[in-house]
Amino acid sequence: MMEEWKEYKIKDATSILGDGIHGTPKYDEGGSVYFINGNNLENGKIVIRENTRRVSLVEALKHQKPLTDRTIFVSINGTLGNVARYNGEPCILGKSACYFNVKEEFDVNFMYYVVANSKFRKEIERLATGTTIKNVSLETMRNYTFFAPSLLEQKKVAAILSSLDDKIELNRRINENLEAQAQALFKSWLSGCHSEVTIGELSMNITDYTKCDLPKVVLVNSSDVTEGHFEHHNYSENKNLKGHFKKRFQKGYILYSQVRPRNRHWGYCNFDADAYLASTQLMVIRNRAELISSILLYQYLIDDEVWMDFTNKTETRSGTFPQGNYEEIAAIKVRFGTDIAQITNELESMYALIYNNEQESHRLAALRDTLLPRLMSGEIKVGDVTL
Repeated sequence: MMEEWKEYKIKDATSILGDGIHGTPKYDEGGSVYFINGNNLENGKIVIRENTRRVSLVEALKHQKPLTDRTIFVSINGTLGNVARYNGEPCILGKSACYFNVKEEFDVNFMYYVVANSKFRKEIERLATGTTIKNVSLETMRNYTFFAPSLLEQKKVAAILSSLDDKIELNRRINENLEAQAQALFKSWLSGCHSEVTIGELSMNITDYTKCDLPKVVLVNSSDVTEGHFEHHNYSENKNLKGHFKKRFQKGYILYSQVRPRNRHWGYCNFDADAYLASTQLMVIRNRAELISSILLYQYLIDDEVWMDFTNKTETRSGTFPQGNYEEIAAIKVRFGTDIAQITNELESMYALIYNNEQESHRLAALRDTLLPRLMSGEIKVGDVTL
């Protein structure tokens, strides 16, 4: 006999639902508690960035909320629908994030997928108010309607979706380890180098623009590449770009942001990029093949010494935000060796594994995003899913 799914509102499943402080706390650079907003919620986690503000413990106690291991966050102002579970992070909330604590009668992971569902995001975007900055009221959040089975069945549904997220998280940790190994290998090789060259002698800045005439493209902005990780899997209709001239890049090219370099917006293109375009915020840099491999050049560009040299130059300027250019990177001096075959082979092997893990994670995320709304609506039963 098919189990009946009942209709609920979020307020039925939560003991409390509120938002963060409507004001500015007293910041403290040496503080131990982070002041987070909706843009700190990403892929189910609270993400602490280098520019995330801090407060003292004393200040945090003035603004603390009853956060528990059953707390879920949702961004409700500006960027809408980012979600995260609370995992004990020392933090206080700004007004662009709301929180709710899930009752014991509901599975907390199931409720996470209720709000991680594309259906939820579309609904709150439809109901949001405001013209310049969109806002979702707490009342709208409380009255969002969803369907749920028994607690036991909720746990089964959440377990399937969590298994996919767990594998994606495992791939992320494996890749972090591989990237650390690659950097250690580079440092070891660099310690034996004695010649000195400039980055400009090893690289070229691609400034050629081509007319955009493809029906669908991926426009890559600086925010789409962070510490080597590309968000490069979403095509969009080429309406506004058609006929415009943009920078193209190819496999083996390096994208490096010329704005806000402290945020480490860089990426190595290890895929065929025929339908990809780089925004004007991104420098497109390639190796001089007769001197250096592309993967080794990438290690130079993300090396802390080179990155800090470039960052320090840009931050000495006045203006809305720091901005640099290729000429400043090209002038940076580095040590260089002539025997690059072995390190190139080792680095390429590591980055091939990284790429394969990323591709698997993209496939798993697509499967999760396909299953999620169908499982959450009861359209697909748990017993019918084979992973």
